[in-house]
Amino acid sequence: MNNLIIKRSQIVEFKLTGSITTGKRYYATDIPNLSRNNIVVYGAELFTASQLATTPTGNTVVSTSLGIVVTFRDNFKQEFMFQIPAFTLIRFNNAGLIVLLKPRIINLTDCYVTITNTASLNTNESVAMNLYYDIIA
Repeated sequence: MNNLIIKRSQIVEFKLTGSITTGKRYYATDIPNLSRNNIVVYGAELFTASQLATTPTGNTVVSTSLGIVVTFRDNFKQEFMFQIPAFTLIRFNNAGLIVLLKPRIINLTDCYVTITNTASLNTNESVAMNLYYDIIA
């Protein structure tokens, strides 16, 4: 079952670097064509290793979504999706549906994940998320 028409999509990563500690934020990696405040995000889907073993850049995907919360910030630095559990964004957990958002311009490199529990998370793994978006003309 599908719940949207995909205009554009791309996997973004939040790489867990350094020591992994509770409360630490990991920001989205810079993707030049998505980091110019020129995209409107309307959907998001998160993956664990059971859906995507490795990212397109070759990084291992986290094995669990438990202990991770996601925050999106818009181009005004307002947190419009604040600390939503990563588990909620996995399509399998939502009857196969992608989480839809009110379309919003985001600043990708201001978006982040926060660790709430370090169990089963390892340094240099990535939280992988597919963003569904459109480009502002």
